[in-house]
Amino acid sequence: MSTQSIYNVIFESLNSEGELSHNFMLPFEKVSPNELRFMPGAKDGIGIFHFGLKHPEKVAKKIVKLLKSDWKKGIANSQSKIAELLHKHGSLSVVDTILNSIREDHNGVDIKNMTDYACRLAFHTADEELVKLGIGMLGLVDLNNEQEIIDKLLILALYEEFTPYVIVAVSNCKSRNDILFKIAQKVHGWGKISTMERLEPASDEIREWILRKGCANSIMDAYLGLECANKGNLISTLRRNSLDAELFESISVIIDALLDEGPVDGISVYEHAEEALRLYLQFATDHVVTVKHLWRILNLQGWLENAEITNRDELSKMCDSIVCRASWKELICEIFNNSDDEQFFYASNAASRLNLDVSEFIFKAVKQNPVKHSGYLSVVYQNPEYAKQLTEIYEKVLPLDDMATGMGDFLFAENLSQEHHCLDFVLQELKNYPKMGERLVQAALKSPVVRERYGACKVLDEWTKMLNQNLQSISPNLFSVLKNISGIEVDSETKKNMKKLLKI
Repeated sequence: MSTQSIYNVIFESLNSEGELSHNFMLPFEKVSPNELRFMPGAKDGIGIFHFGLKHPEKVAKKIVKLLKSDWKKGIANSQSKIAELLHKHGSLSVVDTILNSIREDHNGVDIKNMTDYACRLAFHTADEELVKLGIGMLGLVDLNNEQEIIDKLLILALYEEFTPYVIVAVSNCKSRNDILFKIAQKVHGWGKISTMERLEPASDEIREWILRKGCANSIMDAYLGLECANKGNLISTLRRNSLDAELFESISVIIDALLDEGPVDGISVYEHAEEALRLYLQFATDHVVTVKHLWRILNLQGWLENAEITNRDELSKMCDSIVCRASWKELICEIFNNSDDEQFFYASNAASRLNLDVSEFIFKAVKQNPVKHSGYLSVVYQNPEYAKQLTEIYEKVLPLDDMATGMGDFLFAENLSQEHHCLDFVLQELKNYPKMGERLVQAALKSPVVRERYGACKVLDEWTKMLNQNLQSISPNLFSVLKNISGIEVDSETKKNMKKLLKI
């Protein structure tokens, strides 16, 4: 039974809105638990293939030779060899060199054969790297009168591993900006970032969409803050007399993204920074009503502390007038009383920055859903009584026997991933509580995830230091477990830590 093509899998997975679900992944390759996992588009998005291949010309030359041989014969004999080379070196590293080589030397190339071959790779194969190459090759063809091909490329573009390749493929189309606009509205991660960088605000509709919907993405809003501020004409909008609630929210996303210059340029190079921040805070006085709004104002307040702008003091006072409202504590506590509230993170973060003691509320929320809210243990484990109660809860609710499946070199758990993630957080806190949670530590020592065995050793090391005793005196049981597994430990650093604990 032949494998279904990637194009068909994507097409059949579209929802009623013509989009893929946020967690959609192609099913062809099962990622090993000892491999790093990437979201669709992430490997190319962060340029991981840019490192390592110093001479793409050699690989590209081999692939072009195989391609031309197939085109000449009108068959696809070389696909497996091409796929092998692409998987070894990465499409991103070589595809531009391949396409440039074909452009520079296309003598004897039958355009129809090449186009058919490219369509076969793009729309009829089950190999991601071959699909990328096929899409790239279609960029060599005049697609202005090839609506069927364009429509199929739009389907592939919805899977964000392919979005950048489709963007390049349609770059010579007369309607390329309209095509990019269609793509931008239906992707949310690296594909959206790639598309927004090339989308032009060629109409009022596009410009308004950029301002309202263009910045927020599932990777990091900062990547698109400056793009949207400039292309959406942010300053002109802020000069209006009024904003609707949705527009204020989207502008808040852009402002917050501009302040985060970790990955890309932002507020420091934005031409209208000082005026934009002043006008934004004027609107914020009336529009800031949620804890998430407060969280963004706190971000701006923190940024202003070291900002080198002429109106810093004025802006700081405007922030203070919002942050100092007495109503915030009540709103924050309301969120904690509903442990499933999507604003839980913003409430916790804002409370910390406002020096509000909300540990009791967080403790209650963690007790209600201990696995989901394990990321907040650093707050509640500062209280020894909370720590004791929660440790007992985790020893009951975590399926420790199913998690302690034995030695492995896994970076991630094959199963029960949320529970293993939770155990990581618990281990970080048990370091401060000698002899507490021994069942949790024992499960971690027997976990196939390297990080958990390493974390368990760190816990035991801290216990020996705090009690000034060797491990055998502290816990004969854990000493015995460690002795049994130290000989088969596969991670060198963890093995070293184990041997150290056994000798203390």
